[in-house]
Order: sequence, then structure tokens, then C-alpha cells
Amino acid sequence: MPTYGKDNFKESNVNYLNKDFGALKTSLMNYAKSYFPNTYRDFNETSPGMMLLEMNAYVGDVLSFYIDQQYKEMLLPLAEERKNIITMAKMFGYKVKPIVPAFVDLTFTSEVNASSGDVTKVDYSDAGTFDAGIEIASDTNSDIIFTTLEPIDFRITGSNDGNTIGSSAASGLASTYTLSRTVKAVSATQKTITFQVGIPEKFKTLTIPDTNVIDIVSCVDSNGSNWYEVDFLAQDKVPISTHYTDDVNRDSAYSTETGAIESSAAIPYSLTYLTTTKRFTRETNVDNTTSLVFGNGVLKNGQVVDEGFIDTEQIGIIIPGQTNDLNSSIDPLLGDEYSTLGETPNNTTLTVTYRVGGGVNSNIPSADISTTPSITAQSGNTSATLTSVTNNRPARGGRNEEDTLEIKEKAKAFFTTQNRCVTKEDYEARVMNIPSKFGNIAKVYVARLQLGQATDQIEVLIKQQLNDIQSNISSQLEQVVSNLPGQNLTEIAAGISDVNQSLFSQMSNIEITAESLELLSTINIYILGYNNRKQLVGNPNTNSTGTNDNLPLTLMTNIKKYLENFKLLTDTITLNDGYIVNFGVIFDVIAEKYANKQEVKLKCIQKIKDYFRIEKMQFNQPIFKSDLEYELMGVEGVRSIGHVTITQKDDYNSDIADANLKDSTYTYSFSTAGTGADIDGDGVSDGSFVVASGGTTGYGYKYNFQNALSDDGTIIVPPLISTPTVFELKNPNTNIQGRVR
Repeated sequence: MPTYGKDNFKESNVNYLNKDFGALKTSLMNYAKSYFPNTYRDFNETSPGMMLLEMNAYVGDVLSFYIDQQYKEMLLPLAEERKNIITMAKMFGYKVKPIVPAFVDLTFTSEVNASSGDVTKVDYSDAGTFDAGIEIASDTNSDIIFTTLEPIDFRITGSNDGNTIGSSAASGLASTYTLSRTVKAVSATQKTITFQVGIPEKFKTLTIPDTNVIDIVSCVDSNGSNWYEVDFLAQDKVPISTHYTDDVNRDSAYSTETGAIESSAAIPYSLTYLTTTKRFTRETNVDNTTSLVFGNGVLKNGQVVDEGFIDTEQIGIIIPGQTNDLNSSIDPLLGDEYSTLGETPNNTTLTVTYRVGGGVNSNIPSADISTTPSITAQSGNTSATLTSVTNNRPARGGRNEEDTLEIKEKAKAFFTTQNRCVTKEDYEARVMNIPSKFGNIAKVYVARLQLGQATDQIEVLIKQQLNDIQSNISSQLEQVVSNLPGQNLTEIAAGISDVNQSLFSQMSNIEITAESLELLSTINIYILGYNNRKQLVGNPNTNSTGTNDNLPLTLMTNIKKYLENFKLLTDTITLNDGYIVNFGVIFDVIAEKYANKQEVKLKCIQKIKDYFRIEKMQFNQPIFKSDLEYELMGVEGVRSIGHVTITQKDDYNSDIADANLKDSTYTYSFSTAGTGADIDGDGVSDGSFVVASGGTTGYGYKYNFQNALSDDGTIIVPPLISTPTVFELKNPNTNIQGRVR
């Protein structure tokens, strides 16, 4: 047998780029001609040899196609098979929705009595609360059902709620009021299914046969234990929302009872987190059905039922001190600590309540719901009833199942966001997106604390304590001096010695407490809310005045707990009330000769209202007087602008002839006495937390608008960044005054 070395081999002329039928056929023919020139020469299309060549080219073409397709299906942008796209979306953490429901704001009304003590006010004790889950059909299509997602509570108010006189007594005074409340509803009906579960199975999967399952309302086993839906099985904490009527520690949705209905922000729900092993994930299948996937452990009454069921695979890490025996009894809490994936149900009956519906047909027009449900309130005044229901706006958002292109794009977007808060923009977006049932957030501002700022704040804290010590020592010395006439030198010396000892004692007690260190948080979040009249609620420490204008503690707690799942581990969060500066507007315009001065005045007032709509005002946003003057010049009938003045007092043009323009737009609520925030940076306290005599309750901090004008007089600069502030035209109907000449 001859020996072959590298010199005996000839390079192959095989082209590995040939992948389609024609190219493969041509390549095979050239190969046969080159390597078998004397063996086969009949390349006629009808010859047996060409048949074999074409069959090989056919097989190669098919194999090449499937290899290409398999590779394409591994890449999300190129994949075409829906099953593969759903699988890759899961890999990115995005859960495909079988169908998207429409949402609508439903406005309900209920009639309650007027207050016996003051008929100008509503007797909220006569109002009731209706539980969530009320189903109402569309007037034009009875198959389209909407279900309310939250209680209808007529005892609390929101920015979109209203009260009107329902009926009047013979005296002409109101005897009843018609209250309106707006809640969210989803296009879905509620169903229930039961599953019999026998012996335990790892990652037990139960499939609901219905398609278009929107969400899982509840999952309860035969022992009455709740199973909770999580995004992934390794997630051991689940959010729990508790309505204030079910909270033994709360009897109101507001921060306090006194004046709550009028001034404070309503917080119907409180947010808590529960650590549990009873959890499942929800997955959408290719056929649009929904499956519930449970964990891989068997836990019951704090013990492992089946020894050996929880093993290394389930634990995920070797338990310290053990090397090979993991089949002994393992405490479920310990197992959960070491990354178990939750329980799997066994020998029980699971009752699953879920919602189905949605789709593009659920996008109904406005005023398409009018059939009032015949039910009575479940809490509060249990005899209260609903008097009407309507949707003032059309239902929106309903879509059929997501197509493959939508799944691709949403999966990429979901992966990019990664459910985390890193930048200040991340935190602001998360706070603004907190579900409204946990608190109505109007404005938010986030600041990251730098090292230099932290040092400065520590210095401030120490100086504050030194000032307190100095004040105490001074008072003690004054006491000693006041007693000088009746004492001898020995007694005086002893008194001074006591003061010195007190000084050294207090100096040694200087400390930075945990509460003080909160000021050094890496993330400072300033928040303002809305009351029922869509006015800003906030301002630090205003609750000490009894005005109830600060944000409820429940809201702060909800936000902090909500952010725990998104913040970086090293971030420390402090929540604060934002600052509010209220103002009035004084204007003087000259009208065209032909114009009706009263109409021009009304149009100017409306233009100012629109310009200062609270939705447009943000933290640290300046006021551009030139823009406002430009807007007023565009009012029909206005010839020129005399002046436009932003003010809190009568510091505008004093030579205006109209006496009505010389009065302040309102009386400032906070006096300048005491210790308050220096929000304009002039070294002087701009307001304390003491209500001024005759002041208007609910107004914010004092601010010198004349000193805040830019050099050209066109811009009013906001207060310091260290005191994030929002300018608010609180009561436009009374805080705008003007004259047309």
C-alpha cells in the first residue's frame, strides 16, 4: 500500500459557498469531470448519472435550507416561528400577552344627605363604598363586559371627582348632594376553574383551557391558602395591596380625620410585601391559552413532606457544613434562603379565578355605558346605592393578540429597561408610574447626593447641635447672673463650675443620629401630590400648623416600598415633601377701540389660566413673563400690554388708578417669624410653619418675585436647587386680577 504524504494530496476544488440546487448541481458536474474524466462522460439531462447528481443536489439544497432556517430561528430579529419568538421573549424576561384589554374611566354617582350642622357641606358619613368587581355591559354590544378594578368609595375624593346639589329643601338650601366618583374598569369577565392535584411534581404546570386570559385574580388551595403570581419563580417576595377599609390601623384614606376631605391627598391602598413559598408564574402558550407553572419543592406546615425531594438541584448551593447529605430534613425557610424555587401543590384542589375578554372590539365609544347596577354599598352606609354610571371618554387600548413583530420590539425594549433604577430619570419615571391606588403623584424631583454635599450636610448637623448647646449654656448663665445679688462669691463660682460641667457634658453628647444620617442618602426624592381640587399638596412640616397640607405618611411608605424592588443595593432613599410657591397675577392691558372691554378681560383671564395650568408646571421651572405677555397680545381685542406682574403681595405698580388692583391677590398663610426655609438664597428665612394672622390656609412659602426677576425683567428664576420648588397659581378665579383700558 503506497504511503501518502502531504505532497501526494491535491487541494480540493470544492466550493463550500454553493448552497442552492443549481450551484450544487454545477459543482457536482465539475467535480465529476475533474476527478472522474475517464469514468463518466454522459452529462445529458436524461442520463442516469445526471439523475444521481440532481438527487444529491436536491438533498444538499434541502439540508442547507434547514440549517439556515434553524440558525435564523435562534436570532430574535430574524426568527419567524411564533413559538420560537415567544421562547426568546421569555429569555429576555418579557411575557407575551394573549390579548390586550381596553380600559375605561367609569363615572358613578350616588346621592347622600347634606350635613345637619352645615347644609353647604356633604355628610360623608352617609356615603358608602362599593367593592371592586362590578360588571357592566356595553349598551351597543352586550357581549362586551367591563369590570371595575377598584372600590368605588364615596367617602374619599380625587382630582376628577365632583359634588353637585341633588335636591333642595323648601328653604332653597341643599338637602342632598350627588357625589361622582371615577374608577378604572377593564373589558373582562371573571371566571373560575378548579384543578385536582395529586402527587407532587416538579414545576407542575396547569393549563386554563380558555383563550384570551387577561390576568389571574386569585389561586386558592383546599386549605384556604393563597398562591401568588410572580414574574419568576426565584422571586420570593410578592406585593400585597390593602384597602384602608381592610386595614385595622386605618379608618381613613387621608392622613388625618380633621379636614381630610378638603385638603389632603387620598391614599386608598397601602403597599406591603409578603415573603412566601406559595407562588407561580403565568405563561402564554402558542395556542393563546394560559398555563400556571409552580415551584419545585414540597413544603407543608414548615416541614418537608417528602424527604429527598429537595436536593442540590433545588437548593442551588451547598449548605455550609454539609458536603454530601442534602436529603435530610430541611427547614423550608432555610431552603428558601438558599434559592429554592417555591412549593409545588400536592394532594389538594386549586381554585383559580381569572379574567377573560379584551380585544379590539372592546374599544367602545364614549357614553356607551349607562345601565346602572342595582347593588348596595358593602361598607360605610350599607344602604347607599348607585344612581348612575357613564363613560365620559371612550375605552382605549384594546388589541388582539400580539403579532410576531410586536413581540420582537417589546422584548427588546423590556430587556433595555431591565426593571431597575440607576439614573435620576429612572427614579422619576418609577415614582410617576406607581399605581394610582397607592397615591396620586403630581410632581417628582430626584437629586443624587455628591460627596461634597454630604460633607456640607454633616457640617450643618454639627453646627445645629452646637447652636443648641450654646443656647442651653446661655440660659444657664443668665440664671446664675440673675441670682448674683443674693449670693456670695463661693456660690457664684460653684454655679459657673456647674455650667462648665454641663457644657463639657453636652459637648461629649454630640452625635449624628440615624435619623440625621438620612439626610446623607444617595437619593433624595421630592414629591408633591394633588388634593380633590387638583391643587398641589406638600410643603415640609406644614402639618405642624394644623392645615393638613403635607403628604400623608402612607403615601411616602408606599413609594419607598415600591422602589425597593427597583433601586440599586447601594442606593439609600429619602422621601421629602417638595416646596410650593403660590402667586397671583396682576395685568393691565389696553384694548382696541372697537372691543368690548369686559369680553377682553375675560379672555385675558382665561389665557392666563391656560398658561399656568398645573399640569405644565414642574420642579425648578422658571416663569417666562415675556411668553405670557406674548400670549396676551394674541387675545382678540388687545392692542398693547401695560404690565403683567407676578406677585404675592401689593408690590406692583402703585400708581394704577383702579383701586381693585391695589389689593393683594391673597393674604399669605405663613408668617416670616420663626425658623423656615431659605428658598431664595438671600440668607433670610422665607417662611416659617406658623400660620399668619388672618392668613389664607393652604398657601405655600413666601417668595420675593421682584428680587427673582432676571436683569432684563423677562424671567422669574425659581428658588434654589437645594429646595426644589413648583410655582402654582392655586386659585385662578381669585388670584388673577386685571384691568382693561
